[in-house]
Amino acid sequence: MKKPLVQLKQFRNEKRLTQQEMADFIGVSLSMYEKVERGYIKASRNFMDAIKARYSQIDINKIFFE
Repeated sequence: MKKPLVQLKQFRNEKRLTQQEMADFIGVSLSMYEKVERGYIKASRNFMDAIKARYSQIDINKIFFE
């Protein structure tokens, strides 16, 4: 069963970015970003590192593990 990452979507919306803009900004494909945000696949370490590299203030634990 898929579990959408509500916190990831909320963070993206707070930044006023579309999924495409966020994917481009962190350097992943739109397809990959959508699948992670919608819970179809789990975020890889590289995916989490890409977000952390662009948003150093983000708490990865709150976004991906709560």
